[in-house]
Parts: sequence; structure tokens; C-alpha cells
Amino acid sequence: HKGWYDRKVIGAFKNLVDINFLVALGPPGGGRNPLTSRIVRHFNLLTFCNLQDDSKERIFGTILANHLSSMPGGGAEFSGNVSKATIMVYNTICSQLLPTPAKSHYTFNLRDLAKVFQGMLMLDMGKSRPQFEILRLWYHECKRVFADRLVNDQDRTWFDELLKERLVKDFDTSYDAIASEDMLVYGDFMVPNADPRMYEHIDNVEKMVLILQEYLEDYNALSTAQMKLVLFLDAVSHVTRISRVIRQPLGNALLLGVGGSGRQSLTRLAAHMAEYDLFQIELSKNYGVSEWREDLKNMLLKAGLQNKSIVFLFSDTQIKAESFLEDINNILNSGDVPNIYAFEDLDNIYTAMKPVVLDLGQQPTKTNLFGAYTKRVKNNTHTVICMSPIGEVFRARLRMFPALINCCTIDWFSEWPDEALQSVAKTFLSEIPGLEDGQVEGIIDGLVNTCVVIHQTVTNASKQYLIEQARYSYVTPTSYLELLGIFSKLINLKKEELEAARKRTKTGLTKLLNTQDDVAKMQAELETMKPMLEEATKDTE
Repeated sequence: HKGWYDRKVIGAFKNLVDINFLVALGPPGGGRNPLTSRIVRHFNLLTFCNLQDDSKERIFGTILANHLSSMPGGGAEFSGNVSKATIMVYNTICSQLLPTPAKSHYTFNLRDLAKVFQGMLMLDMGKSRPQFEILRLWYHECKRVFADRLVNDQDRTWFDELLKERLVKDFDTSYDAIASEDMLVYGDFMVPNADPRMYEHIDNVEKMVLILQEYLEDYNALSTAQMKLVLFLDAVSHVTRISRVIRQPLGNALLLGVGGSGRQSLTRLAAHMAEYDLFQIELSKNYGVSEWREDLKNMLLKAGLQNKSIVFLFSDTQIKAESFLEDINNILNSGDVPNIYAFEDLDNIYTAMKPVVLDLGQQPTKTNLFGAYTKRVKNNTHTVICMSPIGEVFRARLRMFPALINCCTIDWFSEWPDEALQSVAKTFLSEIPGLEDGQVEGIIDGLVNTCVVIHQTVTNASKQYLIEQARYSYVTPTSYLELLGIFSKLINLKKEELEAARKRTKTGLTKLLNTQDDVAKMQAELETMKPMLEEATKDTE
């Protein structure tokens, strides 16, 4: 029709002249609908096939070789083997770890492959490093990108064996030769306030836990909302993973786990460690789409105009409308939400970005100005989404909003191990008045073991219930915390009752003793007055 009718001026038809449409579309699936032939007939179709392995090796091998070549003593000679091994791992998991209803997030694409090399580029190459250090970093980055989303120990063990197999075949070495510890950790937070931050291997886990505890104490000192966290090893590993993601360019995270697993608290701690601002919406009864878009706009303007790094923390419990996720999907993809800025906001954006565009040697057109602003927003905004993987709603949201997987690094929060259950119970029980001193250490250990056994027994019974009755009964970390809270409440209640009974008994005994003293005094007085009474009796007679 060469145009469309004006929606404001009735009857006015706007003709479009000399306009070519260039459309980029993904294949149908994952929330994308197939195009009708009525639309396709207007376009010349060009289909881009998936990259061949040789092309992937050329691209990523060149990037890695260029980075390793800056290292004193070289190191680029085995970049080809690293890229080849990574692509072999990627192809294997794409063919073996297929998505199922319980593992709907088992979808992998080229962005996941690129994240492995992006993580390797975080390592500082200012000093000479032996080959085993590069391989140890490669092993760690593969674990963070691919293994952290796996839902059970069976899949994780399979992936570990796959990586160890690639070490033997491609590098003629073993895992024991590149790492001596089971918990492989990298981070840039070991030296607080360091500039620049160095992404290095952390071999002293005890020291790392102490440093994280100092970060937590510093956060509680600065924040009005105190966080009462127990930094057991599983929680520490998740903090390092979240910290790694938000420190990367365009780093976004999707945290999958049940309620009470610590996703939001650990994200707040990681944002504080990175010295980023944290933004989270505050729901109210009248909170709607307009308030949501206003909050989003203010956050994006802060990231773009003030050039501040922001962690946007969002939970699935805050979804009051599915349009919330659509806006987040747009932010993850392009860093922009359509029609969110008013005219005065756009004027402020153009004014603030003009010097930036001129420094880049570009013309200060509106397109270049807004493009520079959007790029800054994408670089400064790190979205962390906390969702529960339970139910059909989660799977439907992943299909409707594919950027939740494509643009995010996934971290799966498994059920707490024994060490976590014991650490949490010991911390909570030690804070109960009367149990905090060392005289009752044996009592606390017994109570801790009892709480752990109760939780694990109920968890096993829930699994058996699912097998026999085909019905779910979820036992979450929140349930365990409620158990400890109820025990603490009951023991305080019983102590109050015993204290009240003790006071009543003490008061009664005190009164009995006082009465006994009074009777003794009265008897002494009677003995003193007895001759006088006898004399008075004689006088009366």
C-alpha cells in the first residue's frame, strides 16, 4: 500500500518513498513464530548457516592467540589447541545434554562458547605464566559457563569426565597436573579497593572466606538492611560465580533455585564487592506497569548519563505483569526499552552524549547519540534475575523470552549439602541466649546433628512420596530456616516459662523465710512478756 493512514489526522494518508526494509530474524522456535508467506513474498531471503568448526577455531583461536601473545615469554602457540578443545566440548554437550521438561534451560548457543574465551581474556597477561596455568583457567571457565547450569550430580560428573578426557587427548596432561584442589576458584576481589583488579586463581580458600566475611561486615556497616549470612563453602562458591559474571562486559546472570537458597543476598554481597550500585524495585499494592517503566527509566538514565555500573536485581516474585519480562528481555538484547523515554529525557541524552560521540570522531546525529547512549547502558547495566525452576510457568517464560538464556550466564542453586546445613544450624543455635558459651559445646553439636537429620529425613521422604504418589512436596532451605527459627522460639519460650516458675518459687520461699523470722520474733516477745502476763493475771484474781 506504499504507506499507512495517520492515526491522529483522520483520512490523511502518509506515503513512504525510497525506503528499504532490512530485517534480521531468527529461526522459528524459542518464542519466535514462523512468518507467513504474505510477508515473506515482499523480501529476498538470505539464510545464514551455522558456522563450521573450522571457522569457529579461526575466530576464537585468533582472539585468544592475540591475547596470549602479549604475555612475556609468549604462550600463543597452544591457543589453537585450546580453541579446538573448547569447540569439541561445546559440540559434545549440544548433542548429549538435550533439553527436557525438567532441564528446559539446557539450550546452548554460540554465545556460551564465546563466554569461555571472554572469561580467559579476563586474566592479566602482564607476567609470564606456564602452560598449566592457562589450562587451569580454561578448565575453570568451561566449568563456569557449562557446568554451573547443570541440575544434578550425574550431569556434573559426566561433564567433569568430559573435560578431563579433553585434557588428556588435546594437551597430554591430567587434572591433577594443573590443579591440586577440588574447589577451583578465580576472582578479582582478594585485594579490596585494588585498581586495577587482577583476575587470579585463589588457592587459599580459608583466606577467601575471611575476606568475604570482611566484605559482609562492611556491607552491614554501610547498609540499613542488615544481612545475616552464613558463608559456608557452597555459598562462597556462588558468590564468586556471581562476582565473576557481573565483572564481565555485558555480564548478566540467571540464578535458578528454590526460595531461601540465598540468591538475592549473595547478589547484594557480590555487587558490594564489585563496588557497583544495586537497584531493585519495591513492590506495593498499587505498583503497576507505569511505576515499573518509571523505575526502569530512572535506572537506565543513571547507567547511561551518570556512567555508573549498576546491578539490576529482579526476582520472579516481583512479576506483577508478563510485560515486566518483555522489558527485561529488551534490556538484555539491546539495552533499550521501546517508548520509555519522554522528549525531555531524549534531549538530556542527546546533550550529554554529544561530547562522547565527538571524541569518537562521529557526527553528532540523533542516531549516533542514542547509539552511544545505548552502548553505555548495556556496558553498565548487569541484570541478575532470580527465578524458581519449578512448574510450567518457568518453562513457558523461557520459551517466550529467549534472552533469559541467550544473554545470561546460568547458575543453578542445588540443595544445601551437609556442610551447609551444619554451618547454618551451628550459627543460629549459637546465638540462642544460654547456648553461646563454650560450656555447652556438646549440646550444640547434638542439636546441630539432630536438625540436619530431621531435614534430610523429610527430604528423602518427599522423594519417596514423589515416587509412590507422583506428587511433589518441596523441602527448601526456607523450611530448614523455619525449623531453626521455631526451635529458637520454643527454647526461648520454655526458658521464659522456667524463669517465671523459678521466680515464683523464689518469691514463695522468700515469704516463707520472712514469715518464719516473724514467728520467731513474736515467740521471743511472748517469752519476754510471759512474766508480765502472769503477774497481770494474779492482780486480776
